[in-house]
Amino acid sequence: MEHIMKTTRKVFVAGAANAARSAIVNSLLARGLSEDQIDTKDAHELDLCDQAAVRSYLRQSVPDQIYITSGDLGSPANTDQRRGSHLSEAMLAPVQLIQEALYAGVRKLLFIASDQVYGGCPVLPCSEEDMAFAQPDPLRNPLAQAHIASIRLCEAYTHEFGEVLDLAYRSVVVGNMFGGECFSRTSNVSGLTALMRHIHQAKLFKLSSVSIPSSVLRREDWLHVNDMAEACIGVLGMADPIHNALTRPNRPHLNVGSGRVCTGLELAHAVAKTVGYKGDLNVEDSQEKGTQDGLLDATRMRSTGWQPHVSLDIGLARMYRDYKAQGRKLTSA
Repeated sequence: MEHIMKTTRKVFVAGAANAARSAIVNSLLARGLSEDQIDTKDAHELDLCDQAAVRSYLRQSVPDQIYITSGDLGSPANTDQRRGSHLSEAMLAPVQLIQEALYAGVRKLLFIASDQVYGGCPVLPCSEEDMAFAQPDPLRNPLAQAHIASIRLCEAYTHEFGEVLDLAYRSVVVGNMFGGECFSRTSNVSGLTALMRHIHQAKLFKLSSVSIPSSVLRREDWLHVNDMAEACIGVLGMADPIHNALTRPNRPHLNVGSGRVCTGLELAHAVAKTVGYKGDLNVEDSQEKGTQDGLLDATRMRSTGWQPHVSLDIGLARMYRDYKAQGRKLTSA
């Protein structure tokens, strides 16, 4: 890994300006890369759905490595209304980037997929080969199909050109991530961030109870973004024999999960404890769909020596600290 970083000239971390992208950038900086060696492009700088723009950028910059982070899932209602647009955006951006990376001579690429690729899987926790049994619900199906296509394309290009071009295009599947978020953009925050804000405001206004949706009854695996970033960099820097021993053509990706499973209600209680809220948490009826459990089997990834280090309690404490600090900045601005 250290040798790879020493010979790396340029890294492109693609995707929206979210916590996952920031965590990967910070992890690369911690490994000795300079800010000038790491590229990030927001949508107004580079539209990943614009094939000509992507081709021009990659052939000018020629990064040694590319990390492709997933965009926001969006609300179920919005996803249903924009199903066609959602599918085209989710499909075109990564697939075109992977294709143009090949043509530009990029040798290492990692696609970071959502655990929605396992939607409707009858087996829990989901191991890599269980993707074949997935039946995503209609609202998440566009994202799932797009991510599955990107995973398959990475494997296919590596199979076809791996030895000839010394190519390593790989993929991982991650579940729910938390930490490292920007709290000032109220229209683009995760459910966990919104929950923390909700409970924080209940504390400020001294409310006796807080209502939370019934979707909090689902069980989920929560992984801190810093642990996700460490895993991603480790997978891309993995020697070919090791990666080949862990993957197969029918399961070319690796799951990255914390192994710490809790229901959303248990998570809400943990947030309330972190915030210092003493009131009641009442579960309300909700019409939201897509509330199946999300559990990943990360046995293969753990066999490499990778382990998550940031506990849920510590991660929530950091989030709340950053949330209050961001609030003070907005108040004083």
